[in-house]
Amino acid sequence: MLCCLGLYLNLNFSKKNAEAVREQEALIEKESPEGKEGAPAAVTAPATGGEEAAAGSEGSVEATKAPEADPLVQEKTFKLSSSGAVFTFTNFGGGIKRAEMSGQFAVQDKENLVSLNESESEPIGRLTTGVDQYLDLVYAHVEEWDTDTSISFVGKTREGLQITKTWTVEKQEARDASSEDEGASFRLKLNLEFENTGEGSLNLQDYGLFAGSAAPLWKGEWDRHITLFYQKDGDYKKRRVVKFKKGKKPHFKEDAGVLGFAGVSNQFFATIISPENPYDAWVWGDRRAVQLPGIAGGGSGESIRLGMSLPEKKLTPGGDNKEALTFDVYIGPKNSRLLGQTGEKHDRDYAKVMNYGLFSPISNFLNWLLNGLFSKIFSKVSDSWGWGFSIVVLTIIIRGAMWPLQNKSTRAMKRMSKLQPEIKELREKYADDPNRQNQEMMKMYRDYGINPLGGCLPLLVQIPIFFGFYIMLQYAVELRQQPFLWVEDLALPDTVATLPFALPFLGEGVNLLPIVMAVTMVLQMALTPKTGDKMQRRLFMMMPVIFFFFCYNFASALALYWTTSNIFAIVQMLITRRLPDPELKKKRGAAKKGFFQKLQERAEEAQKTQKAMRSRQMGGQGPKKPKKRGPRTGG
Repeated sequence: MLCCLGLYLNLNFSKKNAEAVREQEALIEKESPEGKEGAPAAVTAPATGGEEAAAGSEGSVEATKAPEADPLVQEKTFKLSSSGAVFTFTNFGGGIKRAEMSGQFAVQDKENLVSLNESESEPIGRLTTGVDQYLDLVYAHVEEWDTDTSISFVGKTREGLQITKTWTVEKQEARDASSEDEGASFRLKLNLEFENTGEGSLNLQDYGLFAGSAAPLWKGEWDRHITLFYQKDGDYKKRRVVKFKKGKKPHFKEDAGVLGFAGVSNQFFATIISPENPYDAWVWGDRRAVQLPGIAGGGSGESIRLGMSLPEKKLTPGGDNKEALTFDVYIGPKNSRLLGQTGEKHDRDYAKVMNYGLFSPISNFLNWLLNGLFSKIFSKVSDSWGWGFSIVVLTIIIRGAMWPLQNKSTRAMKRMSKLQPEIKELREKYADDPNRQNQEMMKMYRDYGINPLGGCLPLLVQIPIFFGFYIMLQYAVELRQQPFLWVEDLALPDTVATLPFALPFLGEGVNLLPIVMAVTMVLQMALTPKTGDKMQRRLFMMMPVIFFFFCYNFASALALYWTTSNIFAIVQMLITRRLPDPELKKKRGAAKKGFFQKLQERAEEAQKTQKAMRSRQMGGQGPKKPKKRGPRTGG
């Protein structure tokens, strides 16, 4: 408990210090001159499709908007829409300035949609020349090449490299007779065409592609959710924003082997870019302080950013001077089902972007079962509470499957409780000989056929399920903005009131569901047969307090799961109490030795062997007693 308390205090004060540092960084950036030091000189884009070439220093969007009198440096934006998102393109870099998620509103905001890459000045898909260095190029929009689902840009560098970018939103087609490829509404294709019109040779590996940035959706989002990732030679790699410590690791650049895909993500949304034909590449990443939306409390946070190199390909003037590359782009929610569809289509394992980690098998199964319950049953039962009902029923299914094990555990605990008087006598009898005391206790358990770990087995089984559920709920974008009972959003704490002051470790919000969870856990423990000594029982009774603090400021879906589990256990206990108590009888014949008794006997044999070895080393005589000497005499 002291470790948990120290960990919480460390996280709490670290978060406050990080917020202060970010606010200071944001203030410094605000006061610094606009533009970037050492930015390359302006280049020109060819006039195409009736539009004049645009030229000028790009910098940030705000910097380019400043000189409105000069039309050559004005930013122009264009939009392509799908059923799931609205993509806004800019001629500054010829990439995606932002992507608004249809139907996904910002935290505690009923008007503004979630907008990815909103806090980033560089568009997704902009070409780079190094770590956080960008090709300062304003593109011309080729309107006559556009279609309902595509948009094209053309630009030309001073060195004579002409670049053509074509973005295409995929069409949503049926995967089979009964379903549609919903992930297609978040997928695009980026076709890049390079032509060397200059006099010198150029290598595409000197350029890279910016994959965009990911920032927290609100101030309550943990830094550990802000992640960059890439697939290196088939292995999934990731880095969290907390890895980039100020002054120690401001950025990184490393070999990515054969690059399968790369991208950035926050808790619920991700941007993934994968080359259609994987190639050897290197990747870079860094962090940046950003201001968060003010509707959900404002504040500052940290975004994470990533870029990747282009493949090695030399373009020589007059000879092999052309090259075409294609990239698959996903910009949308971190939905396990949608990512699975996208990865299947492009032969990539996008499921790892969910970042379930060690408990991936459990989390994936629970997510699949949760989505199945909602889509097959509860979406037709309730339009508003469907996901809440799905969590409740999923919990009942899990606890129902564990009923036989739990029932066996309860009966074992009842039998152990009947042995408490005899155990007390053994402890008093062998108070000076702990080894003999343990040996006699194990013999007693064996005689009565009791497994001392029998009461712990359900808890040991629940722990991986709990952590699998806990991790799955962290990234379950399906639960965003889904109400249940008094809960407005299952992905957020169920705050029913706000206090005028902050409570220690809890904050200012009054969250009702974790309180109900703690009360039901206390009731469950009151019905559980008492085993162990007083100290063990007291520690066991501290579990409701630990879980209360653990779940208080977490997604209310987790507290709903744990509360339902507790209520199910209480009903199970009441039913079990109506059953006849198990009889405490000694087994007939020689009982089989248990694991702990075998372990005890091995320890005793090891001690005897060590004593024998020491005796042999001393010649088999044991330690010699010192000889008595007579009194010394003078002379």
